[in-house]
Amino acid sequence: MKTYYDQDADIKHLKDRRIAIIGYGIQGQAQALNLRDAGCDIVIGNVKDEYYKRAVEEEFRVVPINKAAEEASIIIVLIPDQAQEDVFNNHIANNLKQGDMLIFAHGYSIHYKKIIAPDDVDVGLLAPRMPGKPIRDYFLEGGGVPAFVDVYQDASGKAWQILLAVAKGIGATRAAAMHITFKEETETDLFIEQFLLPLLIRGIRLSFDVLTEEGFTPEPALMELYASGEISELLMMAAKSGIYRVWKNNASPTCQFGIYRNSEKILPTKSTKKLIREVLGGLRDGSFIEALSKEAKSNYSHLHKYDVDNENCNLTKTQDRLEKLIKYRTS
Repeated sequence: MKTYYDQDADIKHLKDRRIAIIGYGIQGQAQALNLRDAGCDIVIGNVKDEYYKRAVEEEFRVVPINKAAEEASIIIVLIPDQAQEDVFNNHIANNLKQGDMLIFAHGYSIHYKKIIAPDDVDVGLLAPRMPGKPIRDYFLEGGGVPAFVDVYQDASGKAWQILLAVAKGIGATRAAAMHITFKEETETDLFIEQFLLPLLIRGIRLSFDVLTEEGFTPEPALMELYASGEISELLMMAAKSGIYRVWKNNASPTCQFGIYRNSEKILPTKSTKKLIREVLGGLRDGSFIEALSKEAKSNYSHLHKYDVDNENCNLTKTQDRLEKLIKYRTS
């Protein structure tokens, strides 16, 4: 796997090129601020909403999306996946010029062919591996957040130079800009959302329900499950030392033996691998995209019901009580 660092990228490739940030949300804000600090010419394309107001307050020039695309020669699309096709077709496509570059923070729209870029523009992937706040915070501290990068279409012959210059501008090459394909980024990202996160969240919920049904006090139970922050701190440490070493180096022998003794019981290898392949299959055969489109047409009715149910459950009510009990929790 090819990995790029600061010495492999040069901001000079962005000289005299205006960059349009489409969407001033979690990613848009951080990337725009970092690129401006790196000396780039930035314009924000956004509808008039709370994010529009935030961009104005942070002294960016904010214009309609079509105007931003028309003015810029590098367009970074940072709006939600489900909105990209419509926004591209109605506000961006007709304003692209030969030699422009489209950059996406997630490969979804390109990989699933929701967006078909003109043959005479470059198309790249710049996918930071953290949300906006760490992207900005690490940058201000002199560091950066790793990112995945790829060139899907190199019409100009200079797409990699431009893409890596933008990666350097947001601070990604300070850490590592790792080359993986649009396909691999899309499918692994969606897989995490559809297997690992449901596994974690559902595991916490079921554990909480059983513990409280068995008479354990809700607040301490939730603290042990995740609310103390202990598990999240260990996972952050695992990002640097490894998922096995972090427990070996920081957990008691009792904890380590408990993990060893129950791992196969909780997730049997054969059946779990079968489930993993089923989830991946849904990403590759189009069934997930079909289901997502159907859900979107229903105005996300199932998702809204899921959110309401979760908001009214005992775990969430316990979380609210904990917020009042723990003085050091400020957010």
